[in-house]
Amino acid sequence: MKENTKDWIHYTSAVALIISSIVMAFVSFFMTEDIGPGPLTYIGEALSAALGLFGIGIYAVNKVNSISKRMESRFDELQARVRKEELHEKE
Repeated sequence: MKENTKDWIHYTSAVALIISSIVMAFVSFFMTEDIGPGPLTYIGEALSAALGLFGIGIYAVNKVNSISKRMESRFDELQARVRKEELHEKE
């Protein structure tokens, strides 16, 4: 399995939920000229689940990126400090 397979599954599921809720709204409206409580409940649940999937995925990716950037900057600072101390010891 590829590394980002989990992300693609999340995004595909979210897009499928959004598309299915839009289709459900149009079909329900064109058949009965009204959107009843059943289809409306499905639409609401599907959209909230899709937005949750998008939000969780984006939050996790951003959090991992920010942590890795902070770690890189701290390692760079540590390397610079060690090099500076080595230069002082040689003098």
